[in-house]
Amino acid sequence: MESVAGGSIRTIASNDINRHADRYPMDSYRIVVTQRRVKDTGMRLRFLAALPAWLFVASPASAEDIAIRGAFHHVVLSNLGRMTDTMNAIGLKDGHPTGLHLHVRALLEPGDHQPEDAHIFLDAKQGHVSLFPRGDNEIVLPTDPALQAENPNVVAALSKGQEIRFQATVSMDPPPAPRFTGNDARAWLSRLDHQISRKAGLLMSAFLPDAKTVTITLPPQSELSVTEAGKTFSLVQNNGDKPYDFSFQPRVYPAEAVFVSTKPITAMTMIFPVPFTPWKRTD
Repeated sequence: MESVAGGSIRTIASNDINRHADRYPMDSYRIVVTQRRVKDTGMRLRFLAALPAWLFVASPASAEDIAIRGAFHHVVLSNLGRMTDTMNAIGLKDGHPTGLHLHVRALLEPGDHQPEDAHIFLDAKQGHVSLFPRGDNEIVLPTDPALQAENPNVVAALSKGQEIRFQATVSMDPPPAPRFTGNDARAWLSRLDHQISRKAGLLMSAFLPDAKTVTITLPPQSELSVTEAGKTFSLVQNNGDKPYDFSFQPRVYPAEAVFVSTKPITAMTMIFPVPFTPWKRTD
């Protein structure tokens, strides 16, 4: 039993599940994250080392400290065009929406501070434009055509030893139906893998980790269960008064497994499988 504000969450692991510990490595089998093993580790690392070239969090090759509007010292981190290209790599296919949306949250470390503490902004002709207009730590890119055409730099005031780390997820629009199969969930992951492969290229994509983890947001007073081989197991009961995020790996379950939520699922996200390079000072 896990207590949360306003109620409780109960996750149930059946005796049958316990007998198959190889498939369910945790008692509650929640948030199970694994890494695909590749025999040629050296080759994999070389390919992954090249990956940040297309991620918007990668510093430009000519990253430098520059003085901007006064004596404060700022670091050039990226530019609007690079960040937009990465968002579009997930959200568009041949110019059409994929239904997938990349969400990137940032934390200033050490200390897990809000990224605005580093005064991150677009250095546009019109002035400083914040990347966090909602007041939280999720990056939201401006869509103004004039600003996109200008392609201003992204800059931040980072002290020595400070860096900005990222947490990336991908949501799906619309959320899944209350009843879905293991095959449906695998298809969501495959859709994300396909978009990443299109951006990374055929050769490099062979060395990239696959998307593995899906998070379902359950409304209050709801239950998620799974039926496989004629047996039904309760995965999680949200007895609280707030939504609850339940994470699982679809490939752990048979394709024909049937998942059912007693109430409409409010959101679904997938953990982005490729790590983003931190922003940091190099001097």
